[in-house]
Amino acid sequence: MVHKSRLTSILITNLLLFIALPAAAAKIPAQPEDVPRISVTDLQQMQAAEQVIIIDTRTEGQWQQAKDKIPGAIRLSSQSDLARLQETLTPDTALVTYCT
Repeated sequence: MVHKSRLTSILITNLLLFIALPAAAAKIPAQPEDVPRISVTDLQQMQAAEQVIIIDTRTEGQWQQAKDKIPGAIRLSSQSDLARLQETLTPDTALVTYCT
């Protein structure tokens, strides 16, 4: 079971990534439950068409211990990582964040 403070941290991380990245600026959700969800099939189709950047939002420790990782997903572990990613994005870049 995830502790409430841990869940809050994960949600804040996801929202900060969603808000901070220019590709998502046009549709900022008002509440965490407003963040659009996609199916595994949708994500696989986007990956096959190379139309998505997948961002793994887990902490370093969570990521190291994880059995399951989405191939091609990137981890952002610092503000400088986020800044470098922002420099490469166009406004129509699709972003998917995930954690476990």
